[in-house]
Amino acid sequence: MSYNIREEMEKIDHHKTKRYFEEVISSYENQNFRSAIVMLYSVVICDLIYKLSDLRDIHNDQKAEKVLNDLNTDKDENPVSPQWENDLIEKAFREVKILENDVYSHILALKNDRNLSAHPVVSSIEILYEPTEELVKSHIRNMLDGLLKKKPIFSKQVFVPFLMEIARVKNEFSSDEKLKTYLNSKYINYFNEELTEYVFKNLWKFVFKKKGENEDKNRKVNYNVLLILLEQNQDLLEQLVKKESELFSDFIDEKKIVSKLINLLALFPNIFKELKTHAQQIIRNRVKENNKYKYLAHFLFPSVKEHFEKLDSESYEFEYINSVTPYVQYILFKQDEIKFLKKLAIKHDCLEEFYDLMISQHIHSQFFNNADFTFNYCVAPYYKNFNKEQFEKLLKGINGNPQCYKRNDFKSDYKIIKDEVCKHLEEGFEANYQNIF
Repeated sequence: MSYNIREEMEKIDHHKTKRYFEEVISSYENQNFRSAIVMLYSVVICDLIYKLSDLRDIHNDQKAEKVLNDLNTDKDENPVSPQWENDLIEKAFREVKILENDVYSHILALKNDRNLSAHPVVSSIEILYEPTEELVKSHIRNMLDGLLKKKPIFSKQVFVPFLMEIARVKNEFSSDEKLKTYLNSKYINYFNEELTEYVFKNLWKFVFKKKGENEDKNRKVNYNVLLILLEQNQDLLEQLVKKESELFSDFIDEKKIVSKLINLLALFPNIFKELKTHAQQIIRNRVKENNKYKYLAHFLFPSVKEHFEKLDSESYEFEYINSVTPYVQYILFKQDEIKFLKKLAIKHDCLEEFYDLMISQHIHSQFFNNADFTFNYCVAPYYKNFNKEQFEKLLKGINGNPQCYKRNDFKSDYKIIKDEVCKHLEEGFEANYQNIF
């Protein structure tokens, strides 16, 4: 796809930068390539100042304020010296860190070509440097994509105000999605990769490694923000966990904290394999001890299919207590747990195994109310996707469990699925299921 400079120009963040950039475009389109290079460099310098000013004025960034104060002092002391431009680029990169490494290198390359374009070289055959159209377009694209279209980036000093703001607004929003929108607009959109890693690492400590009144009070919202960062920067942050595995493998082994960690690993399973062996073993033990964690723990298995099979094997046990209760049911999925498992099945292309698990939940019901629930949430929403073998499994299981076929709602529930059953099974199949028919 071709790169349309005018279209990309509309994405420039600062309105003054966009206005000045018009002159760059005009020079480029009229093939005044030297002028385009010189003006582009001037626009970059202006944009850096605007970004620092916004950080100072809107976000109270003290590093940005110090850099601007230092530059003003230097200009007052040496009004004709261009050194302040060099200092601006260096300090924006090294102190305030609003420039990524590659963008910093691109600006230095632009600065070199700007010097060649702006100053005659007496000793050269061609006194004035002649940049090519391709070189100019490359500089324009690098500056647009790397700097001009981006918002100013915070420094690491933003972490404490960020943490305080999370605590302040934790009850302001009706959903995590609205919280995400707010935090993206005010903070996260201004993070570069380095700052994202820094905030994530320190927020992780507040969620999983620190105890205290404030930590406990804000643990839930801090955890939600941790998920937001992971969702938006998954590859970057999973690599960070891999590089600093020891730090992320240290957590407080208490139920309220471990439960959040297991939830996080269920959403981002690659993180589990990057943890140290001792941390993995603690998590395995806690999952083994608590059935409430088991539906989440697919990260313990080579595949989601094996996870479903393990869930099924641990969900019930045959124990013929009396004529109407053949099973003890250890795991009965809740509605939100079923939704999670379905999403997992869709993502990993194992819906057939998910349907098997849902059928098993119903046919191994221990009580009438369990059977009512599992029909409504494990069978009724999915039966139209069952195959012949699954319908046979369903009918055989119902036929062998009085908790299914003797419950009050059984006949009306069966009418819901009867037409679909008849499509898959041969005529006369009813004879095999006398408790049902």
